[in-house]
Amino acid sequence: MSYSDSLTLSSLEKDPDPILAELRKHEPVCFVPALEMWFITKWEDVAFMESHPEIFSAATNPSFLARALGPNMLTMDRPESSKARNVMLPAFQAGGVAGNFVSTDLTELVDRTIDQFIEKGKVEIMRNFATPVSASALAIVLGLDSHSWEEVWEWCEGLCSDIANFENDPELTNKGNVARDSLGKVLTESLEKLTKRPNETALSAFIHSKGGESALSQEEIVNNVRLMISGGINEPRDGIGLVVKTVLEDPELREELLSNELLWRKCVEEVFRLHSPVGTITRQTKSEVKIRDKIIPANSLVSGILRSANRDEDHWSNPDSFDLHRKEGPHAAFALGEHRCLGEWLGRQVVKTASQRLFTRIEEFELKSNSEVKLRGFEFRGPLELNCVWGKRV
Repeated sequence: MSYSDSLTLSSLEKDPDPILAELRKHEPVCFVPALEMWFITKWEDVAFMESHPEIFSAATNPSFLARALGPNMLTMDRPESSKARNVMLPAFQAGGVAGNFVSTDLTELVDRTIDQFIEKGKVEIMRNFATPVSASALAIVLGLDSHSWEEVWEWCEGLCSDIANFENDPELTNKGNVARDSLGKVLTESLEKLTKRPNETALSAFIHSKGGESALSQEEIVNNVRLMISGGINEPRDGIGLVVKTVLEDPELREELLSNELLWRKCVEEVFRLHSPVGTITRQTKSEVKIRDKIIPANSLVSGILRSANRDEDHWSNPDSFDLHRKEGPHAAFALGEHRCLGEWLGRQVVKTASQRLFTRIEEFELKSNSEVKLRGFEFRGPLELNCVWGKRV
């Protein structure tokens, strides 16, 4: 029996990195019976997947994303996928709604969140900082900020539980369905109002796009905003936690970042490479294809493991080490090719601003004594808890 035959989702959820290292070394292309899909783990092969959509289709059947969210740009191939992306991308770039939010409101949002706990001298970062900042940021950009960050996070958590439901647990599917329906109702009501009374939000930009025939239907907007809620909160949330963890555990890195604020961007990028908060992309083969020594049959589900590609020993030097000054080019944490993350620019800004302001405002910020930081997750990975304490603050 091969190593891949014994893999389970629970073992991948607990600690995927040594498992993926073993696969890269001995079975870089393999079928995983427990998940009923093929794993591709090397950078070169994942890049090949993404550069050949004529072989590897995003329109998979079954589709975890389509089941949880409805048909969306990540469950389609060109030209269908480009239709939604072309309409929605401008709002999430520096010159769009997201750019206006980052330049005028993001720092204030972060500081306001810090103000809620700074006098207490302690905080659990994931629940009381990373989550409200990430959920609130996306809600403001979209135009859903009349809803509390707790409600927005509940939608995200519910949707993600079904997206990562590789073993088809009916309880997780039900949890996802509740979130999908609740969010869908809110979005439908919001879009109907915005049709008559447009404003400066992304939702309004979507429905009043100048696309002519390429303009999106209400259903297309709802499904793709569900996609944004699932990835656009979870990834920056975990990104904030991972950056905070990394800096707290390395005093020399902390000193270097505080002495040169321009290095925070590099820190965020290296944390995304090292930990890949979103772990995979899923495709389906349109025809039989050979990768390395394996023949993957037509109509097979294939998972390109972004987390593994970002630690490929043949692509990166010392890939399991954090290197603030790494010069080996871009990582794959936001995917590669035509299905790159729509909100990657905003996500980067949220993670950078949130983590930088935290360390700038709280001088003696540190992990609580005897507090162990555990990472968890395969498809979505981040710290379970980050309990921190401090004395001085500004």
